[in-house]
Amino acid sequence: MFFSSDHPKHEFEESQQCKSRDAICYLCKNKVSLVEDESNAFYCCQGCGSNFHKDCLTVTYPKCHEHTLTFIRRKIPFPCDVCGQEFPDEMYGCLQCDFFVNRHCIYLPRVIKITRHSHRLSHVLRISDGDNVCGICRSLVDVGYGGYSCIDKTCNYVAHFHCIIRFNVWDGKDVEGEEVAASEADDVAPLLLVEDIDGESTWRHFSHDHDLLRVVEEQESEELCQACILPTYKTGKFLRCKECDFALHETCACLPRKMAHGLHVHPVTLHVETGDGFFICSVCNQYSCGLMSYKCNQKDCGFKMDVRCASFVEPFNHTALPHDPFYLGVDFNEYIYRCYGCRQRSRFTARCVQGSIDFDFKCLNLPGLIKYKCDDHPLTLYYDHRGHNSGWCEICEEIIEKGRIIYTCRHCFTTLHVDCILGKYPYLKCGHKIKVNGFEVEIASNNGASRPICQTCHRICQDKHVFNGKDQVCFCSVECIPSQACS
Repeated sequence: MFFSSDHPKHEFEESQQCKSRDAICYLCKNKVSLVEDESNAFYCCQGCGSNFHKDCLTVTYPKCHEHTLTFIRRKIPFPCDVCGQEFPDEMYGCLQCDFFVNRHCIYLPRVIKITRHSHRLSHVLRISDGDNVCGICRSLVDVGYGGYSCIDKTCNYVAHFHCIIRFNVWDGKDVEGEEVAASEADDVAPLLLVEDIDGESTWRHFSHDHDLLRVVEEQESEELCQACILPTYKTGKFLRCKECDFALHETCACLPRKMAHGLHVHPVTLHVETGDGFFICSVCNQYSCGLMSYKCNQKDCGFKMDVRCASFVEPFNHTALPHDPFYLGVDFNEYIYRCYGCRQRSRFTARCVQGSIDFDFKCLNLPGLIKYKCDDHPLTLYYDHRGHNSGWCEICEEIIEKGRIIYTCRHCFTTLHVDCILGKYPYLKCGHKIKVNGFEVEIASNNGASRPICQTCHRICQDKHVFNGKDQVCFCSVECIPSQACS
């Protein structure tokens, strides 16, 4: 017979008195065995009829506490000494030490590594005084309770227990006693200096076979960076091939071959795309013709990230809200967040803590300045967090909804929808051939005097890009391109 430590009415009899064939353990929610032997014994509460595994009623786990912990069932909630949260039906206690802990905190790992931070984190029962802002949810961590703290004594990074467990930021491994993995160590540089003669440097990037020269060009051109598919002009220094039209932003060329990025729980590696000529970024859900992408190192994980999303570093200053830094949001592994800029749902967002504004990575990666043929000034990315009316779009001539992220001219008060000026596929480049389900098409600009008709949906192609197949067939979108079997 076993007695609960808080109330005499919770008296537990052994399994011989529990005849239910569908008995479920109240704590672990697993079925209890009806085989009557000591290794499978379970208990039944006479007061409420709940069933319990024998090993669930008492827990011995020295990593959490040196004494045996006993299940305590009280109607009045009280905080867990480890995390500070209240779990009235899942608390264990050591009356000898006046120590109480909820079931989830008993088996917390001692040392972990999350991709949101460069160092490992250690399980501590008391957070020390200092900068006590959780690195995941950006709210305060109570110094009277425990959490995860950086093992580097010069670093003040801390995180809540429940943030580590609840949100998709940890790979589930306890790395206590393990050596630092290769993915956590410094990696080979992607850009190497070949020679430097009279101040003119020649470089070699792992993604290209020819030598590259560092160039500074401020005049407008149509040259695109092969990694991010954005213009090379007005972006500082970039690298241009001596023998062909290959070009890379210097920032794109210096991205590490391997990294642990907060957007994914596993380390990722920079790969050269060799498939169908384009890919879909798992973060921003955008099509890209970029030469390189970051792929997860895990064999069965299909995560793939373009270099624009991989360039996100906390705190991030967005052009539309330059005075309010953004931090990575939390991930519930579901599309539950709605972007304030485009009103679309997304798993991956960044949050402006001051204004509680969430932007998805499609809006975060938008260029800050663009050129519009009907305006002499560059248009600036703008977001009105007060939700005032933003006017009407001069391209589609429709009203722009309140609180949308837009492009505007501060001199002429021109306003444009983002999709109207950039198009549906801003990172697909004209003249590039791609394969969709085995069907090859060429991406072309849709700026002619007349607009073609889509072969599949029979509508006028209105986007900035069209997809030309064999025999002069044309498609308005990637979704309209048939498979090879249907062509």
